[in-house]
Amino acid sequence: MEKRLRLTKNFEFNLVYKKGRRMVCPLFSMYAKKNRIGYSRFGISVSKKIGKSVVRNKVKRRLREILRKNYNKIKPGYDIVISAKSEITKYNYWEIESKVVENLKKMELWVEQNEQIE
Repeated sequence: MEKRLRLTKNFEFNLVYKKGRRMVCPLFSMYAKKNRIGYSRFGISVSKKIGKSVVRNKVKRRLREILRKNYNKIKPGYDIVISAKSEITKYNYWEIESKVVENLKKMELWVEQNEQIE
């Protein structure tokens, strides 16, 4: 994922946590806040409670790939943070992807192919 599409600073994460909407599922919590940039940016938060570095990095790689693959279907103009829970390690890539898409649809951040992006 390009650097401009990532949230990297602690204050950016905190702003999304405090001012954004939250959607919770057993695998992760998703926070979204409108930004003024015109394109969406993403942050992934994986706690040390989830496991050792190998496990945490695997979870981050999976989430990053899901967001990269579906970037064109996500509404532009939002900062989105996914905070993984320990339950996520028990699921495979496709199950995680379906949960991410499901939550994006619930948060009305998913654009179907026939819809126009404004």
